[in-house]
Amino acid sequence: MLKKETLESAIISAARLQGHELNGQDKLAIRTSVAACLAAKKRHRQRMSTGAFEWKKPSTPRR
Repeated sequence: MLKKETLESAIISAARLQGHELNGQDKLAIRTSVAACLAAKKRHRQRMSTGAFEWKKPSTPRR
């Protein structure tokens, strides 16, 4: 898996190659979107690796 810094620098360099001048706000938006995307990817990987949920009826009522 690619590291966060590698992805950020690749996006920034691609924007510069296309002639875009990035300010601090643009760089912040790139950093937050990359972090959110990687976090979603991690959550998805965790969901796919866990077993199926199996509900068990409680043996005694909780009173």
